[in-house]
Amino acid sequence: MIERTSPVRRLSDNKRWIYILPIVVFIYVICYIDRTNISFALPHLKTDMNLTGAQQGLASGIFFWGYLLLQIPGGYMAERWSARRWIAILMVLWSLAAMAQGFTHSIGQLLLARFLLGVAEGGVQPALMATIRAWFPFAERSRAFAIFKLYTPIAAIVAAPFSGVILTYFDWRWMFIIQGGAPLVVGLAAWLAVVRDTPAKAGWLSQTERDHIERSRLEEGEPLVHHGTFKAAFTSRIVWRFALIYTMTQMGLLGLTLWLPSVLKKAFHTDLKVGLVAVLPQIAAGIAIILIGRSADRRGRHVAHMALVLGAAAMILVGASFISADQKWLVLTAMILGTAASIAWYGPFWATVTKLTPVAAAGAGLGLINGVGNLGSFFGPYIGGWLSDISGGGYALTQAFFGAVFAIAALLVLTLRKPLRDATKVEMSEPAAPPLLPMVMDKKDFQ
Repeated sequence: MIERTSPVRRLSDNKRWIYILPIVVFIYVICYIDRTNISFALPHLKTDMNLTGAQQGLASGIFFWGYLLLQIPGGYMAERWSARRWIAILMVLWSLAAMAQGFTHSIGQLLLARFLLGVAEGGVQPALMATIRAWFPFAERSRAFAIFKLYTPIAAIVAAPFSGVILTYFDWRWMFIIQGGAPLVVGLAAWLAVVRDTPAKAGWLSQTERDHIERSRLEEGEPLVHHGTFKAAFTSRIVWRFALIYTMTQMGLLGLTLWLPSVLKKAFHTDLKVGLVAVLPQIAAGIAIILIGRSADRRGRHVAHMALVLGAAAMILVGASFISADQKWLVLTAMILGTAASIAWYGPFWATVTKLTPVAAAGAGLGLINGVGNLGSFFGPYIGGWLSDISGGGYALTQAFFGAVFAIAALLVLTLRKPLRDATKVEMSEPAAPPLLPMVMDKKDFQ
């Protein structure tokens, strides 16, 4: 029998929190910067390549079409083959595609490089999520996914000065080359040195922590090895429900990017002031992500936490439609609270996804949810722009619409209450199998 670890002893065995998660976050920060740094290069590309406005928009947006291609295969490969090897391959490919942007001389070459960058990056996030699931039991996943989501505020804070320094001393070509090479120089080495597909394969992990992870997952009714299929993912109703919720949240997030930054510029006038105050929402978002994820794990009320923050985001966006640029402190407050609420649900959401997604749909299901959800990021700007046009160039109608989208997402989240409660009841009512037997049976899977 495996002895249960005391809470005090367990606190001394937390290497996976300080080994796995920092590397995962770092990788996706670089990934996020490589997909968004084109916004800093566009003014220079416009001059050097004589790009029209439509071509600039296409160069930015074509990434997402490539991004969709490996979402579902990415999660599938991570579960059925090896997340460690799969991500290592994708890191090499995305790094080469990112650096290739610096060698382009025509719009056709740039579009091809951006598309291939999207393809390579598309399989990374579902594979990283599969890695987090393998290393953290459900009772810890809200915190783990919340820490992962820190890539958003970190990248937002780091990207501008990082890109600005390179553009100041070099040019846009070197920006793509230097930032694109980061995954190969630092990320790949750290990933291969530390991360393993399962805790059983990590020599640096203590036996105490390994037993805790495997025992917890077994007691929660979750197999240590997943063998999902594409068919199971596409035919699962709960997977499509998660995909719809994620699509709504990604569309709602567009409300912040379409209105609040522009009003912030009008409110604070100078670029220096705007640059300084724009950091505050990202800091608030980072704090909110961690607090909500930690609270959901401690209290176990994942649905309530998600519904609360999504409802708050809805009210903030709708309320922001009545704020004018003259009320600069209200604008800043709305941006801080809105940014925090719009992404703080992330930890409990993906923890719930990994709990309720059928085992047979595990890897491909993560990719389907993330891939379909990102369509909200693609279509959101078009809907927001159309609403702005029909309202005479204002953003009030746009904000109200995206606020309603968040409200719909909150209502959809409430439909997860019964499935999650039932899954928890089954876990609590059925006695766990003796831990040693399943571990022996599955031992061959971890060698």
